[in-house]
Amino acid sequence: MFAPAVFNLKLYRGDTATWVFTLWQDRQRTQPVDLTTASPKSEIRERHGGTLILALPLKTTLPNVIQADLSQEDSLKLNRRSAVWDLQLTLDDGTVATVVSGHVFVTPSVTDSA
Repeated sequence: MFAPAVFNLKLYRGDTATWVFTLWQDRQRTQPVDLTTASPKSEIRERHGGTLILALPLKTTLPNVIQADLSQEDSLKLNRRSAVWDLQLTLDDGTVATVVSGHVFVTPSVTDSA
């Protein structure tokens, strides 16, 4: 695996969002990462090593796609203007690899913001 790709999440507080990540073993994108026995996990935290804000629900589509969804309810938990997040895989042999990470930038909502 490579170093984590950097992908910043830009959110509007109170809105839903979906991100789709297609994982490859090679830079030419010819060999998909086999997610058959992988367990993906993703969290948004206030800062590295900080308080957990929420865990993103993930859906795996074989062979190499992970979808992260943010519900309106979870989006409303993002009270900070910025945070951090990552997506890690735990493989069946116990290997843990972070494949994507970045900052979370939140724009406060206007409608229904009371």
